Amino acid sequence: MSNILTPVSLWKNFDDSLDTKAETINEKSFDGIKIEYLNLYGRDTGDGRVKIYAAFATNTAAPADDVVILLPDSSCTVDEQLMKYFVRCGYSVLMPDYRGKWKDTENYTVYPESVKYANLAECGRRKDFADDDASKTSWYEWVAVARYCLSFLKNREGTGKIGVVGIRDGGEIGWKLAATADITCLVTVCAAGWKTYTGYYKFGSQEPQFDDERYRFMAGIDSQAYAPFVRCPVLMLCSTNDERFDYDRAYDTFSRINEKYAGDSVITYSVHCNGCINVEGTKDMFLFLDKFVRERHVFLPKPAVITVMADEEQNLIARAEFDPQGIPEEVGMFMAEDCIDPTAREWVAVPLKKSEENTRDFYLNIYEKASSVFAFCYARYTNGFTVWSRITVRKISGKFRNMKKKCRVLFSAKNDADSFSIADRSFALGGIFLTSDAVLPQVVEKGNGLKGAYSVCGLMTFRGNSPCYAPDDDSILKLDVFCDNPADVNFCMEDMDSGTKYRTSVHLAGGIWQNVLLESKNFKNDQGMHLAAFNKGKLRFTIMCGEQYAINNVMWL
Repeated sequence: MSNILTPVSLWKNFDDSLDTKAETINEKSFDGIKIEYLNLYGRDTGDGRVKIYAAFATNTAAPADDVVILLPDSSCTVDEQLMKYFVRCGYSVLMPDYRGKWKDTENYTVYPESVKYANLAECGRRKDFADDDASKTSWYEWVAVARYCLSFLKNREGTGKIGVVGIRDGGEIGWKLAATADITCLVTVCAAGWKTYTGYYKFGSQEPQFDDERYRFMAGIDSQAYAPFVRCPVLMLCSTNDERFDYDRAYDTFSRINEKYAGDSVITYSVHCNGCINVEGTKDMFLFLDKFVRERHVFLPKPAVITVMADEEQNLIARAEFDPQGIPEEVGMFMAEDCIDPTAREWVAVPLKKSEENTRDFYLNIYEKASSVFAFCYARYTNGFTVWSRITVRKISGKFRNMKKKCRVLFSAKNDADSFSIADRSFALGGIFLTSDAVLPQVVEKGNGLKGAYSVCGLMTFRGNSPCYAPDDDSILKLDVFCDNPADVNFCMEDMDSGTKYRTSVHLAGGIWQNVLLESKNFKNDQGMHLAAFNKGKLRFTIMCGEQYAINNVMWL
């Protein structure tokens, strides 16, 4: 194996001492917030220096000394709304562009010709592969941008403590920054490394076969390699069913965090949010930043620990143990069955069996033919901080008293709305942070006092991927729908393996509950080909409507 650079050797001689030569190119003030648009100079690549485009936002009346470096996903750039949100929460914010030249974009980071692959639009294999070594990748240049942004802040008069929040690819950059530079704390959002394991499920049987290139990437780029070297506490915000984020392996990265900072590090999950972070996760983020950046007293609970077992009556249960130093005000557990693909897995809330001082027992009412069960739990403490356990999996052998039969009812309003996730991420701030519970799936009352599920973001379910609710070859999907006004209700079945979307639409009258029957042949892709059957592959089912609506009694016929 050749040219394998570790986090230590890759960054050992990195020079971030050059003057950033910061210049303001524009300035805006609105709503009590000032945003300066800057050009900063980054590293010298040999044929010129990187010219970094960034924005610095602060409260006009009382500029905060405490600063957050906000690193967006690689597909995004400076986001004024997201910056303003952090400023209103008490921080000054520096947000750089690192994706580089982008179609129809006037201001962006300019990379010299020798490292043009740092432009996301021109990265080729340099983003996902380390064909030469880790220093010849897009990631190296992106981290270099972050290093020089940090240098700019440290040399800026009036800067106090500096925290970093990184979203998706920005979070992967954050891991590398936390391991190679001095920051106060790191918040990663749907970022935990393991990119070399893409396509290999943690709980699957297929073992990856790595060549030298994969080892180069894993050692020098993958964030789990950086976790043992971090120099600060880390908060990991994770979301289930995110197609770009391996949340199954997130805890593996968490467990590798430098033991000096592991006790002050926390991991949380957001369920039914389609890759977004829920209100509780967002609250955790600001409590965490407040503790380490603003030096406020915030109790950080230890992660919950769960054990799957049989109780004295031969019920399958999960026992959760919580931090005895705190007082949990709300606890809960989710389970899933069989599905090894984390993006397609259906998580359902499970009922509480028994509550004691620091432990809770939950029933895992699994399908009688399930071969495995997944479970994880959370505890929200009186200070508002929420922590989670690792995802635990147990192979099923034998019979348990609380096993259930196959069910053809995918959703009924009497069972709450935990069958659904949000469908449309555009309602989230920055495409990632949900700032209100009002957008989450909920049960609402409509005509004749009947109830149904609704979300302004649309509804999405993975329930058909669960063996308990799997359709047959000739199944027909039936549901009841209510629209306040006449409207088109749009349905989509997405093949999660190919990404192909099959759509159909039904026009419904307003003010009455109506029965809708959908056959697989009703769903067609962009080429006019219909869906062969509902039981062929992993499907993600979404419902969207431009009017107020509700659905109920979703079942297979």
